[in-house]
Amino acid sequence: METGQLHAAEASLRQALRLRPGFFEALSDLGAVLLMMGRVSEAPAVLQQALGLRPDSPEVLANLANLLELDEQVEQALQLYQRALTARPDSPDVLAKQAELLEKAGRLDEARDSLARGLALDPEHPLLNLVTARIDRREGRHAEAAARLEATLVRSMSESTRGEIHLLLGQIYDRLGMTERVLAHLVEGKRRTAAAADPEGAGQRRFLAKIDASRAWASARLPDSAGALPPSPDSPIFLIGFPRSGTTLLEQVLDSHPALQTLDEKPCAAVMEQTFLALTDGGPAALADLSGEQVLALRQAYWEEAGRHVTLRPDVRLVDKLPLNTVRVPLLWRVFPEARFILAIRHPCDVTLSCLMQSFGPNEAMAGFISLEGVAEIYAQVMGAWREFAERLPLRTHRIRYEDLVTDFEAEAGRLLSFLGVRWDDAVLDHTRHAREKAVITTPSYHQVTQPLYRHARYRWRRYERELAPVLGLLRPFIEYFGYAEDA
Repeated sequence: METGQLHAAEASLRQALRLRPGFFEALSDLGAVLLMMGRVSEAPAVLQQALGLRPDSPEVLANLANLLELDEQVEQALQLYQRALTARPDSPDVLAKQAELLEKAGRLDEARDSLARGLALDPEHPLLNLVTARIDRREGRHAEAAARLEATLVRSMSESTRGEIHLLLGQIYDRLGMTERVLAHLVEGKRRTAAAADPEGAGQRRFLAKIDASRAWASARLPDSAGALPPSPDSPIFLIGFPRSGTTLLEQVLDSHPALQTLDEKPCAAVMEQTFLALTDGGPAALADLSGEQVLALRQAYWEEAGRHVTLRPDVRLVDKLPLNTVRVPLLWRVFPEARFILAIRHPCDVTLSCLMQSFGPNEAMAGFISLEGVAEIYAQVMGAWREFAERLPLRTHRIRYEDLVTDFEAEAGRLLSFLGVRWDDAVLDHTRHAREKAVITTPSYHQVTQPLYRHARYRWRRYERELAPVLGLLRPFIEYFGYAEDA
């Protein structure tokens, strides 16, 4: 576990449990490993079994709190952290996890209290220092944050925490203009945080296979197949694109409008896709051959999953924001032919660089985000698929460029709302306050969307032209397609 060999750790822990099924330490560590690998559907049962053996275990309580945090149940997670601290008040590990959640939720005074308690117990604790540096970054103390993180790197810690420190250092050195130090930290951080959970690249291969399948479904005869479908007047609005293209900012803007409510990166489309594969053979003609009855079943699967994550209001439109739903566009259009698609665009070089800068957690699509080459390859596959879908399908689409949104916000937001068929409301001008009032924002830009609009990330890639040179061949077709050729 400590060296990041999570699959090997899982195998050893499961063997230990075969030898002794009620082995508490093995159950507790197995739950932690599953959580670190992003297997959040498997971890709860293991952790609950461990908790049944030791109801006051701080480690198990903290890991269960982490699961609740991933499901955005902030108050419930904080209650479990408090239970863990009641059992062990002098636990720097639990204080660090509690502070990490409080920082993400924007509750900075409470986070500082937890950090002060923890650092008094263990001034060199890596996660406590990492969270302290995140607060320094929020408040503009970039040099102090860099010095703290550099001093922390010499200490012993888990691979995941070391990876997060490297990534934060890369981001901070970028803000300090110390470009020569940035890429080495980013690549090292990615190697440690992403590769450990998927060392063989199996997740990335599965994701690329999904793109191939979706391209096959978007056959030449697919548009003709939608004519006899039952109408879908309550269709969701799908906010798609590629990670780090401004989708979180757009989601906060739209969620602040009283006629809209957003769903932030929930698996509604994924659940519908699994239902589709269960109903069909998944072959190239499967999407075109769907019956009206099957389409209705898929709509029901989508809305039932959406209802698990948000209280659906009949008087507002739902905006489903998940950037990589881009690869599911043929299925989304086939089931909801009246749906509107918002395509978030940003300069492909800035997208590639920003994806390398962020920690996304373990998932199939982003397992390859460990180098500029890896990000560029996945970008080319995803956006290449989008080009095919846009050419073959009669989609209702609105493109919005991040660079235009941050420079001419009111005009761009107005055009977007007009496309969605809702009137202008001044509430969208106060989207920053709206974001601060949310319990927690789980995307990597959680600390950015709660700030006023800024422009320092526009065309950041120009400072890294030499490093980006090897991937420009992959990105150039999209630089031209999305209208950035003059900016390149």
